[in-house]
Amino acid sequence: MNDGILNKDIPRRHYAGVNLNIEDNRRYFAIKGIINVYNLPVQNADQITSAYIYLQNGGSVNDKNVIMVGWEADKTQNKGCTNLLCPGFVQIDTSFPLSKPVVTQTSIYNGEQFEMGVEISNDPETNNWWVRLENKNLGYYPGILFSNLAYAKLGGWTGMTSTPRGIPSPPMGSGHFPDNNLLRSCYIRQMNFQTDTRKKLGPINYQYAVASTDNPNCFGVQCQGYNDDIQGYAMLFGGSGGNCGE
Repeated sequence: MNDGILNKDIPRRHYAGVNLNIEDNRRYFAIKGIINVYNLPVQNADQITSAYIYLQNGGSVNDKNVIMVGWEADKTQNKGCTNLLCPGFVQIDTSFPLSKPVVTQTSIYNGEQFEMGVEISNDPETNNWWVRLENKNLGYYPGILFSNLAYAKLGGWTGMTSTPRGIPSPPMGSGHFPDNNLLRSCYIRQMNFQTDTRKKLGPINYQYAVASTDNPNCFGVQCQGYNDDIQGYAMLFGGSGGNCGE
């Protein structure tokens, strides 16, 4: 199992989500989901709370290629290339200004909910990696930008928090543990991915994917499996944060 695969080399980052299996030597070429969007408060300029989908290859710090798409709440926009303002990204659809957040309304706990549909996919002819937002082809990263991403060996759907040393972790998701209620639990629905067959597959727990959290005292995750045509394969995640350790 790939429990906590993203945070092995980054202290004080915490995750709760569903990660695709790595033991069976599958290659991943696409991942998709509809993410429930919150805007939780963070107390420090170096804190982050976020939710996203990702595809990744390479295990070492110097050889790790990863694409992540989702939402992030922080006090500054100077953490890397946020809002797709990354060198080499080729924007195709200009209806979403890349210099601004693409979601302007966020969910209210036990109230109105807002979502964003996101997808990362590989073009087999060009090896470019496309980013889709709300069913629109936003743009792509040319395959030549990556040293080790002809395909992905890792991927998943996750919530993440990050905090400096000595400062409690911010909350994740809705700020509450999942409780089987979509008005109170942050969720990702319509989760699917593609392998070499390029056919959409659902992340069946323990067959294709594993739900995990690196600190169950701070954050939780529930893998709902397949629910109905609206939710599809779905997961609930989140928690209050606090003193969550390294």
